[in-house]
Amino acid sequence: MTLIPIRRAPGNQLDDNMIPLINIVFLMLIFFMIAGQLSSSELIKIQPPTSQQQSALQEHDAILFLSAKGRLVLNDVFLDASALTEILKQKIAETNDIQSFKLLVKADAAVPASELTDLLKQVRAAGVLKVSLATQTQISRND
Repeated sequence: MTLIPIRRAPGNQLDDNMIPLINIVFLMLIFFMIAGQLSSSELIKIQPPTSQQQSALQEHDAILFLSAKGRLVLNDVFLDASALTEILKQKIAETNDIQSFKLLVKADAAVPASELTDLLKQVRAAGVLKVSLATQTQISRND
């Protein structure tokens, strides 16, 4: 009686154990791609003031951020307050219609009213006719 060694097919037995793990990781990837929500982050954190009015946010040609520390960001570009008027004039010239140019101002709630007034004067000097101030809705608590 001779013993014949049984030859196993040269396989990747270690790799065979990895296939279920790869499947799970792939399914998790698909789940997070579908369930996750991508949104652009703002360069500076803004906590807008509260408002009682609940009108929907409309499309705007430019968005101007004003932080509590007085930093300005126009369409994801930091700028000085002295250059704001000229840059807005350029943006208006790009649209070719001063009547249709709309600017959204997102100012922090901690910004003093005098600073916001000065900013809006600069916006008016640039020739912007339609300006919206972004606010958040006031949350009523029933404690």
